[in-house]
Amino acid sequence: MKLAVVSSGDPLSPSVWSGTPYYMTRALRLAFPDVFIVRAPRPRLWRQIRRGLTKFTMGAIDIEWLVTTARSHADAIVKSLERERVEAAICIGASPLSAFVAQRLPVAHVSDATVPLMESYYKEFSNLLRPLMRNAALFDAVSVRNSKAALFPTEWAAQSARKTYETAQVHVIPWGCNLDPPPEPIDYEEQTECRLVFIGVDWKRKGGEIFLDAFEQLLEFGCPCSVDLIGSHPNLTKRLAGIRAAGFQVREHGFITKSTEQGRALFDSIMRQASFLFVPTRQDCYGLVFAEASAYGVPSVATHTGGVPGVIEDGVNGYLLNEFAGSTQYAEVIRNIWSDKDRYLSLRHSARHRFEEQLNWPAWAQKAVPIIRHMS
Repeated sequence: MKLAVVSSGDPLSPSVWSGTPYYMTRALRLAFPDVFIVRAPRPRLWRQIRRGLTKFTMGAIDIEWLVTTARSHADAIVKSLERERVEAAICIGASPLSAFVAQRLPVAHVSDATVPLMESYYKEFSNLLRPLMRNAALFDAVSVRNSKAALFPTEWAAQSARKTYETAQVHVIPWGCNLDPPPEPIDYEEQTECRLVFIGVDWKRKGGEIFLDAFEQLLEFGCPCSVDLIGSHPNLTKRLAGIRAAGFQVREHGFITKSTEQGRALFDSIMRQASFLFVPTRQDCYGLVFAEASAYGVPSVATHTGGVPGVIEDGVNGYLLNEFAGSTQYAEVIRNIWSDKDRYLSLRHSARHRFEEQLNWPAWAQKAVPIIRHMS
């Protein structure tokens, strides 16, 4: 069976969609050695135009959802697949393309959410002009319904697809962590300092203020803590200066790209010393960072929202608090786990075990490959 991989960008680029198509493709290549990869699903300048127009219109116009361009680009892709005698395709996060490709070839649709979920969940998505929103919903519906299989990483997304699109061809397969290479098992030495790691490009959506409030409350509780901030955040100079003046460490790393050796080394160093990944996110369709934390045997503390429960299992690789929980509740959970060393070390070991059993790309491929083979 000759398989093709289609994504929203180049599947061989680790920067596309946080590297998910890249790692997914690499896992599939073991089962489909002659896989055909569509490296340029859109014209060269299309992504730059899309990004600029979306930013200029504050999200009102996104050419991703134009029917004419999606059909044109999909037709070009299908012609290339026919020339290569491709028998089936897996379309990763590209419903505008897969909606048309699925009319010509057996397709496995891969996404972390449905459009109806996104419309009610992400405020940014609801900024779209209504005609474009209708197109997005149509692309999603056609892609899921016409595909031979729809693969989602969480039950949250899969349940929406089953209910909204009334299809039985829906499968739940957790995604792996995007680390290259994944860390070897770590000997967990007893830590004297509780090192909290926060990762987020969108400070507000990832719950950055709740994170800092909880950190300050842990300090008031007498818990010896320090912080690593990865990603972007607003100007916190004055607030952080006060924390540092009191003798506590806050390390600001900015955005770390794991596509470079230097970035991978820095991320690895931070996570090897981490005690908790603490991201009280407000919205998340999955949360690859939680899978990455599990690879290091680092427990995650986050919010029971969206697809996060598909990655974090309470008491196994972390704990989830409800969406109304405040900083005090988060601080108490962290303090209670940290103060019980046997419980904490057990959580670290079970987090690593969850990574080894489920949250890795070979495990994903083991379940996905038979489904894909059955499509032709």
